[in-house]
Amino acid sequence: MALTSREFLKELRAEVAGHAGVGHSLLGRMNIDPRRREDFKIFSGQHYALVGCFTRYLEVLLLRAPDPQARLWLAKVLVDEYGERSADQDHATLYRAFMLASGWKDDEIEHVSLHPAVTGFVEGHLQLCANAPFLVGLGAVGPGHEWAIPAMFAEIIRGLEQAGFAAEEIAYFTLHTIQDQDHGAWLEEALAQFAITDEAQAQIREGCFFSLAARERLWWGVADKLNSGRMRARLPGIASATAGSEATEPSLDRFRAGLEPLISFPHLSGEKAEKGAKA
Repeated sequence: MALTSREFLKELRAEVAGHAGVGHSLLGRMNIDPRRREDFKIFSGQHYALVGCFTRYLEVLLLRAPDPQARLWLAKVLVDEYGERSADQDHATLYRAFMLASGWKDDEIEHVSLHPAVTGFVEGHLQLCANAPFLVGLGAVGPGHEWAIPAMFAEIIRGLEQAGFAAEEIAYFTLHTIQDQDHGAWLEEALAQFAITDEAQAQIREGCFFSLAARERLWWGVADKLNSGRMRARLPGIASATAGSEATEPSLDRFRAGLEPLISFPHLSGEKAEKGAKA
């Protein structure tokens, strides 16, 4: 017999909190390892690709949602991402302000080379939201993202403060430690209406742990970039161990240009998605 939807979601929250993608050593050591603005310049160059693509996942899921109630909860999150509670500045714009404070120039941001773990994260989530069953995508952006982010960002903020960033320079992160608690609760309401069968719960878990596993790989990729950057700073002219692979990494602008998901709309093609059934 399946757990009730609320019992299932409560247990899932506990699993998310204990996942290695949320408690990664890169985050846990933010208040132990010395942090500088130069470190966060490298960090932000990789992480920005996720920030700029998150609304795409939600927009795709919104179009695929099987009923108005699910669309309502997704739309509430999207309105915030577009700037409803951040002085009409969308979240990607807020993040660019942080990047400028980290040392990037405006004309450099779109040309940052991205680690394979970064591009893999975005591509995987976009394809999941576009083509997997709706509840798999909802599990990825709800439990996999919005439940996890406040805990992860609280650790990142410790490193940012250690590196000397002013409060206004890191508004993106402090905003998300608050807003994503709301977003997580709103998406939980969407999940609760569907998570009433074993099949539905399995789909939500699939999306959630797909996302968290990708997040863990992402943090290792960012750590790889940080270590390479620090070595180049200490030993100018010495090629890092990642120099060969970096030569083939796409820039952010080229990567974005190639993101063209094939989106299926089951509820428009005659396949009905009922609550608690396969979405």
